[in-house]
Amino acid sequence: MRCLSPVAQDQHRIGSMKNLYSADIVKQPTGSAIWETTTGFASEPLDVNVVFTQQHATAAALKSAQSLARGLGASIRLRAAIVVPLRLPLDQPPVSVRFMERLLCDLVGQPEPDGSEVSVHLYVCRDWIETLLQVVRPNSLVVIGGRKHWWPTAASRMARALRGIGHRVVFVDIKEQPTGSVR
Repeated sequence: MRCLSPVAQDQHRIGSMKNLYSADIVKQPTGSAIWETTTGFASEPLDVNVVFTQQHATAAALKSAQSLARGLGASIRLRAAIVVPLRLPLDQPPVSVRFMERLLCDLVGQPEPDGSEVSVHLYVCRDWIETLLQVVRPNSLVVIGGRKHWWPTAASRMARALRGIGHRVVFVDIKEQPTGSVR
């Protein structure tokens, strides 16, 4: 083990630093602990962001997010987008906004018995990943539902982009539903 100590010529600089910050440098007796709180650290509530990919994949992601939020005391935000191609004006999306609102409200359903509600955020944009990167707070928890394949899917590319900038991403792998029964 190697012990590092200040060089003799740095003693003057260290002494001047102690004088400048003497109110902050306090020698505590060994074995004691100081409890400190920061005002800005815990002021923002924890959010679990669920990204809409497909209806059944998002339903599975919401179910996982609700169990995560229940354990963490967090709120759930369902984020969806209508991507408008460049050839169309931004105020004329290819999918009706009312249709997407109805779909998302049906997907969210009734509030959970524990009182956690899901807030729905719908964006009309050109690039879904860029919009998502702008609206989700840094270092957030994001839940994405989709199928895992050996080739990259839209959901896996989105998860990789979010992980690349520091978000915590939970990818919920949905299994193919049995299609043997006909109603």
